[in-house]
Amino acid sequence: MNNNFKSHKKQAGAILFVSLIMLLLMTLLGISGMQTTVLEERMAGNFKDRNMSLQAAESALREAEEYLRVTPILPSFTDGILGHYQPTTAGAARWDTITNWSDPANGAISYTGKLDGIASPPAYIVEELPTITESGGSLETGVAVQNRYYRITTNAVGGTNTAVVMLQSTYKR
Repeated sequence: MNNNFKSHKKQAGAILFVSLIMLLLMTLLGISGMQTTVLEERMAGNFKDRNMSLQAAESALREAEEYLRVTPILPSFTDGILGHYQPTTAGAARWDTITNWSDPANGAISYTGKLDGIASPPAYIVEELPTITESGGSLETGVAVQNRYYRITTNAVGGTNTAVVMLQSTYKR
């Protein structure tokens, strides 16, 4: 009987050491799993924010196209009228010179619709491109049809100001 008692006494510390090592390994696995989950949550949030800004930019683009479609007489496209410009011929492009799109004093037109969850309303500018003469489009002999083209540039943010999307389209009128 004495032999059994001595063998149990020698192994008591080994069980404690093995269980602490196993607990440490499970803790490290749990922390690693939590870090991965937090990273995936951030990625999903950023994707949602980026998608919201893309949808806001699309909305502003459609509003500008609708404005060009339904307005019978457009204003003069000079630097003096808000949001209506001639394209730049030298230097930085017009949309690169606007530093704060949400401020109307910087020359952009604010979106008039309602968008939920957006940090600030999208804005757009319209540039009148040079006239392109197309042959064969007129019923009158020898007269070419002149088509007007406009470049629309929109800038939008999502739920935060960090997800910025800029879109452009060319509209023929």
